Amino acid sequence: MGMLPEAILIIVAFIIILMEIASEKSAAKIVVPLALAGLGLSLLSVIDLMPGGVQMFGGEFVVDPIACWFKFLLLVCGVLSVSVSSEQLSEKGNRALRQCLAHRSEFLVILLLNLVGMMFLVSMRNMVTLYVCLELATIPLYLLVAWRKHVSDSVEAAMKYVVLGVVSSGLMLFGLSLIYGLSGTLQLDHIAANLDSAQPAFWLALGMILAGVGFKLTLVPFHFWAAEVYAGSATPVTAYLSVASKCAGLAFLFQFFYRALGEHILELGDVIAWLAAITMTVGNVAAIVQQNIKRFMAFSAISQAGYLLMGFLSVEAQAPAAMIYYMFIYILANMAVFGVIIFYANATDREQINDYRGLSQTSPLIALVMMLSLFSLAGIPPLAGFTGKFILFNVAASQGHYLLVGVASVNSTISLYYYLRIIRQMYIEPPVAGDEPGVLKTTALIRSTLVLTTIGVSALGILPVIYTTIFNHLADWKIVVTGG
Repeated sequence: MGMLPEAILIIVAFIIILMEIASEKSAAKIVVPLALAGLGLSLLSVIDLMPGGVQMFGGEFVVDPIACWFKFLLLVCGVLSVSVSSEQLSEKGNRALRQCLAHRSEFLVILLLNLVGMMFLVSMRNMVTLYVCLELATIPLYLLVAWRKHVSDSVEAAMKYVVLGVVSSGLMLFGLSLIYGLSGTLQLDHIAANLDSAQPAFWLALGMILAGVGFKLTLVPFHFWAAEVYAGSATPVTAYLSVASKCAGLAFLFQFFYRALGEHILELGDVIAWLAAITMTVGNVAAIVQQNIKRFMAFSAISQAGYLLMGFLSVEAQAPAAMIYYMFIYILANMAVFGVIIFYANATDREQINDYRGLSQTSPLIALVMMLSLFSLAGIPPLAGFTGKFILFNVAASQGHYLLVGVASVNSTISLYYYLRIIRQMYIEPPVAGDEPGVLKTTALIRSTLVLTTIGVSALGILPVIYTTIFNHLADWKIVVTGG
């Protein structure tokens, strides 16, 4: 059944709701394990569907290899997000921080249904349902950002997120309507054959759609919301937002670029290259001066979006394989970093970079996880981040974008500098006298998650088996060059 992964999440979400209605106290003890079990079953069903080849509703819903891999990424986001936030979703956490994630059952239900919208997004083949699924993947995020309704920073962040989100959705919808007017069809695979890139309306529509999806992917200049929203949200929400929202935006951009535009994407090479270069540069430069760890990670996420965008410069199978692989290792590294941030904030209630002074002395393994994950984000060999960037750089170079590869290489060097700021605090700077956090403890689930993600970012750089598997599944993939 092609919709089995989504059906599992929907069923688990309704079970959690019914349990909450029946007994709030009993539900509080098992909703986290239940959510993880549902996510795990859904993940196994996606793996069982690979490499896809299922069509439903007359071809309106398709599970192909690319859809399978995007669903795999989204479910990994869900599993890791629930795992690292488990302490703030249980009675064992710090009371003040547990209040940040009150109503844990409802929180998990919204997260699960948000994942369902994102997973539907990657299988849709109609422009209307594609847009509707994008909204299903976005609106629940507004609720999650505003979850701490008694915290002014969260309310302010949510208001900014909603206002900018509405504007971006309006721009995107206007752009999609222009595409429909120009092509006369809503079927993604048939749009390219009826488009004429010589028409000014085509470029106007493209600009509006890029502005809308740029908000989801935090592309410059549509990134202004990121730092405020990341800093104002509860840390588990920030962690989820940093990976799931970006994965959904990447999936939408893939659907539109490769399925709807078809051969016209070849005319956008310079636009994509400039957008990628500006995004990674602004993100890296702005990250240098950040003092709050969550604002720091917001600009890190912006720079990573620039690297991901390089995958759209080619129409060969290695391009989507490179983007999916890099997104996977980004998820592992980013969630490992946020796992440490959540762990440290839950124990100390601190979120400034300088607060990490001497962490290697009190929690050496936690500091090691943070260091390896940051090095992977920076692209230091032999970690997975280096392998992912190398493959993306190769995609850009194969299309003659050597200047962009040079800019990306310089930006990787800049990113190493600001990632080293945190590593310096942990390993070189001594803790302030009388302000040592002491030995920090956390749950077995969070420890296991940190260990697994660290092993992933370390091993996949040396043995990139995931990339090989993705590429083999996409070996027969072809862009729609005739609009067929």
